[in-house]
Amino acid sequence: MDKTKRIVINGVVQGVGFRPFVYKIARQLGVYGFVLNSSKGVIIEITSSDEKIEKFIKELKEKKPPHSEISKIDVMDLKLKKFKEFKILKSSNDSNIVTSIPSDLAVCDDCIKDILDENNRRFLYPFTNCTNCGPRFSIIEKIPYDRKYTTMKKFRMCADCKAEYEEPSDRRFHAQPNACSLCGPRVWVVSSQLKIIKKGWIDYIVKRIKGGNIVLIKGLGGFHISCDAFNQKAVSELRVIKKRDFKPFAVMVDDIKYLSDYLYINEEEKKLLHSPKAPIVMLRKKENKLFEFVAPLIDSVGVMMAYTPLHRIIFKDLRDAGFKSPLVMTSGNFKDEPIIKENDEAMEKFSGFDILLHNRDIKNRIDDSVVFLDGKSNIRLIRRARGYVPDSIKINSDIDLNIFASGADIKNVFGFYRKGEVILSQYIGDLEIKENRDFFVNSYKNIKKLFGLNFDFAVIDMHPSYYSSEMTKKFKIKNIIQVQHHISHIYSVMAENNLKDNVIGVSFDGTGYGLDGNIWGGEFFLMKNKEIKRVAHFDYIPLCGGDIVTKEIWRSFASLFYRRRDFVYDFLKSKVDKKTIDIVFKMMDKKINSPLSSAVGRIFDAVSVIVTGDVMSEFEASGPMKMENMAYKTKDSYKFDILNDSGTYIIKSDSIIDDIIIDYKNGKKNFISAKFHNSLLNIIKYLCVILSEEYSIYNICFSGGVFQNRFLVNSINNVFDKRYRIFLNSKVPSNDGGIALGQIYYAIRTDKIIFHNRKEK
Repeated sequence: MDKTKRIVINGVVQGVGFRPFVYKIARQLGVYGFVLNSSKGVIIEITSSDEKIEKFIKELKEKKPPHSEISKIDVMDLKLKKFKEFKILKSSNDSNIVTSIPSDLAVCDDCIKDILDENNRRFLYPFTNCTNCGPRFSIIEKIPYDRKYTTMKKFRMCADCKAEYEEPSDRRFHAQPNACSLCGPRVWVVSSQLKIIKKGWIDYIVKRIKGGNIVLIKGLGGFHISCDAFNQKAVSELRVIKKRDFKPFAVMVDDIKYLSDYLYINEEEKKLLHSPKAPIVMLRKKENKLFEFVAPLIDSVGVMMAYTPLHRIIFKDLRDAGFKSPLVMTSGNFKDEPIIKENDEAMEKFSGFDILLHNRDIKNRIDDSVVFLDGKSNIRLIRRARGYVPDSIKINSDIDLNIFASGADIKNVFGFYRKGEVILSQYIGDLEIKENRDFFVNSYKNIKKLFGLNFDFAVIDMHPSYYSSEMTKKFKIKNIIQVQHHISHIYSVMAENNLKDNVIGVSFDGTGYGLDGNIWGGEFFLMKNKEIKRVAHFDYIPLCGGDIVTKEIWRSFASLFYRRRDFVYDFLKSKVDKKTIDIVFKMMDKKINSPLSSAVGRIFDAVSVIVTGDVMSEFEASGPMKMENMAYKTKDSYKFDILNDSGTYIIKSDSIIDDIIIDYKNGKKNFISAKFHNSLLNIIKYLCVILSEEYSIYNICFSGGVFQNRFLVNSINNVFDKRYRIFLNSKVPSNDGGIALGQIYYAIRTDKIIFHNRKEK
């Protein structure tokens, strides 16, 4: 006996070929009805026997498209309906938006074949795509994900493209950005002399790159600035433009073979490079100097594959011309500003350079993601952006409220919660810069509109001067919850791993406003019975000048070695003016503008001054990154002291400092980094073992920017035995880009939401 069922599917089910997939399954099983996209998700109505309907639902789950993600399937009975066939219907809209938005996908192998086949009508067409690849988040304006709600709406499909779009057996069946050279977006170049080049644009760009020039290329989520990665003059000029003297640039290739002589690449890294997410992957250098222009003084280079047809076409012509170098592909912006996405802005800000433009508008700007693989091939995110955003993160909660989280001020990423999932924004950047604050506000408004959300709660950092918190307060969200920065870090790991409670948390980074008004960053927490206790931390040191220490890292050195002033003066005598050092010590003595800090990030900076000789930081964490390369030289370590102060363990650095000075004076400077890293691991193990035994808790979470250090990440699992369960961030960065997830989970898990609701009632 036939029955009619309505099936509503939520998750990433739009823009990933889900409706064509449903259509094919229905046709194969002989099931009649329809499927359509809506703001509630994918809606299916079918009439058939119980047996066929059961098989239909089973195949939906088991054979779903590779880039889709099903978070929920609701099945309900309807009054019997008679259908004559199975159809894909036009999308419907609803104010209650529960579906997700797909992330942008790297060009697939089939589309690469199309653009390289001289007999294919898409030969060398830069905007070739199908249901398995191409733009998604970067072009969407509204849900449901249909062409008319994207920036492709102005391009009317030609007869051939429309036939593909409507043919169920075609891989471009309902591919929303589908286009060709007759009906789709086009490319042109505005030369450095302001000449517009439409025909021969590829020959011109290739000639300019080969000639050692810098060009701008409009890509998927914004502009890149590009040049020959092995051309020292071009890279040096790019550093002047970007005001980045030493900070590494990412590079792009079309084939791994062009890197195998220069970088170590394992099979898992190859898979990640060629994956649909196609992030920048940090790869270790071999013993050669070619990448020293691009990534000086550190042991790794960020590499990504050419992930759009446009990139592939540029590389094809470069290779045909005998060019074998990678290309620098760095964000098209000035230092720390948002990536440029508009043609007019690119032409205004980079007038005098060759600029490759196109007329497929970018609605949502988005940078490239950056990752590395740890020793166990786990993905560790450094920047979560293209390919990962706006994928949702499922968490263990059935609270049916909308929660906004503002994130931090550095490496800002905000986020929101709706029943059972968290969606994080693209990378916003440092909010000290006005353009990034504008980006924050505009992205908030866009996300709110896109998902049709009104927020019941906001969660912010407790820092009294954070821009992210102040801007959030202006969003007129009624209930606001504050949370301490490093507690958020730990809760981000707990959220990823669905840990509700009973956790020891280790949070190491460079700064964060503490509950006592000091600067925290070397913290051990106990999360038990929904209570949070700071159970250990590094001893405080005064940081003269406050935030300036992140640039003038010799100040952190003077602070850490405060007790050994004779050594500080002697070491800095040819590097920093003595009068300046005098002033710094006097300010610390009199406690003038010298906030107390327990931050491990600042301790790393201080030790790096001795190891590298640098007294200024070229870019954030440049000293610690250089130190990491030297962390493998010995397994020896320094002794350390830990005091129990009324139940709180205080880590004293005096013994470490004295032994570092001895090593330096004895000509063993090259071993200081390794011994310091090993000491840090010993401190972590010593305290975690004590705390685990004391509180009978064996779940240990690690987070904070310091845990982007590969040596520490790879070593942590090795220092603990099987009794301990070790957790690190893998779905969000351990740096401040993961804070928003932790803020939300803190509010949910500590019952702050319930408490607020009771107060309201």
